[in-house]
Amino acid sequence: MTSCQNEKKLNGTWISAYQYDENDSLMESTTGIPFNEVFTFNKGTFNLKQFKYQMFNDERTDIFKLKGNKFVIADNESYFSDVIEPLTNDSIVINGLNSVLNGVYKRLADSLKNKTPEFKLTGNKFVRNYRKWTDTIHFVNDSVYTSNNWTMGNSDLMWERINKNGFDILFTDIYPPFVIKKRVGKDIYISTFEYKKEDYILTEIK
Repeated sequence: MTSCQNEKKLNGTWISAYQYDENDSLMESTTGIPFNEVFTFNKGTFNLKQFKYQMFNDERTDIFKLKGNKFVIADNESYFSDVIEPLTNDSIVINGLNSVLNGVYKRLADSLKNKTPEFKLTGNKFVRNYRKWTDTIHFVNDSVYTSNNWTMGNSDLMWERINKNGFDILFTDIYPPFVIKKRVGKDIYISTFEYKKEDYILTEIK
């Protein structure tokens, strides 16, 4: 498939799933690290949004080309020339974009866009059943949250909510990114895309 065709296949919004090193199996990584990024590709232009509490320069927009499997920004092959593989309908791997680790990204379907009237997280508490754990999350203010299961030593846990191309996305320390799909009463329906798509409910509590 030509680079031009692959550029068209990239069009859309992609959310970070996990990172792995070259010694891991892509499908069975045991050392995967969640990270917070959203790529939007549109007709030769990309936007990369990262978690502002992890990256000083957290957003960038520029033109790009695919030359073979090289991701070339602003026609400068010596800068940011990262290998993209494989490119499927719902998954890409970008090698060494921000580190020596490989980043796996999942395409977001339009059906995941939040069509609920705007609602706030700040000041509210939610409970979430996550695999074998039950976690209570308190969004203390517009940047700090607490968790009854997770801490980062003496450091605050940070969060950021963004809207990217119609997707309502929640970045946090500790967790992989959440895609907020809708709110019904006290329940907020979310999805994550670490090794596979998983659906959860955040239930507001007092």
